Amino acid sequence: MTTIRDVASYLGVSVSTVSRYLNNHPDLNEETRQKIERAVKELDYVPSSAARNVSRLSTHTVGLTIPDIQDSYFSDNAYGVETCLQQNGYTLIYGSLNRSAQRMLDFVQYAREMRFDGLIITPEEWTPELLALLKKTRIPVVALRRRPPEGSGIPYVDADHYTGACQMVDYLAGLGHRHICHIVLNTDIGRERLRGYRDRMAVHGLDADSVLIPGMPANRAMDAIAYGREAMKLVLDRYPKTTAVFASSDQIGIGAMEYAAEEGISVPAGLSIAGSGDFEFASLSWFGMTTIAFERYELGQKAAGLLLNMIRKEDSHPKSVLFDTHLVFRKSTAAPSTL
Repeated sequence: MTTIRDVASYLGVSVSTVSRYLNNHPDLNEETRQKIERAVKELDYVPSSAARNVSRLSTHTVGLTIPDIQDSYFSDNAYGVETCLQQNGYTLIYGSLNRSAQRMLDFVQYAREMRFDGLIITPEEWTPELLALLKKTRIPVVALRRRPPEGSGIPYVDADHYTGACQMVDYLAGLGHRHICHIVLNTDIGRERLRGYRDRMAVHGLDADSVLIPGMPANRAMDAIAYGREAMKLVLDRYPKTTAVFASSDQIGIGAMEYAAEEGISVPAGLSIAGSGDFEFASLSWFGMTTIAFERYELGQKAAGLLLNMIRKEDSHPKSVLFDTHLVFRKSTAAPSTL
């Protein structure tokens, strides 16, 4: 990363001269000011807001982005990250993104200015602008739950959503269900679950019936519940033979259960409904939802561990990690009544 000393050396001037430019001192002549301005741009120098004179030293600070502070999944991830970093003497700075691509860019730029030692990020989308900025940042970066494009050089930590979906289909088919419909979550993670669903339905010789409502949000809890309600209506209209529904998230599954109840369909006697995520409320007795569980706290701890190895240069290019998933069996699923 370029420092104030690099700029001074490049121009053959003193550090104090560059410092006076950065602080807009009036005693700097215009010719020198323009030379420094050009050099700063050419060297891609980002002034440190924290400590310009110690920019070569570690700040023992790591940045962590939170896509949605209202989503308990991310708070569990964050707790795992925080615990690991605090035990190793690092300060954690949170960046709440509210699922905004611009906020992500702003936070990465802030990390550059403050000389963070590393970043753990969960972007809503891997945009070209973000990838370019991360490449310029030149500090260790680990992706948590959002797998970066191949060739980016960014390691990631995530749950094996594909295998989890395969496990769910195998379980429902093992109960005797032959008409299993999947409610799709239109995200990269949702598409991994859809891929697992389709592959295992093919293995069991079953038709892969799925529903997706384009343009309707399903990330936040209440949006996802509303999405599940609308999707369940489509399931019953399009695929009336359905005996089991595999929802791509627990919140979507809750919405599906709610609509089924309003239509007088008993769960699981008339229709089995399963979700994904094992959120706390899925275990409440009213729902009792069968679901796919992910080790949310452990995901955060592992991401922090990888980053520390990179910061300490113990492993500059760590392998990405996929955590195993497991099913949690509850009362929302049963053998179809036609058996």
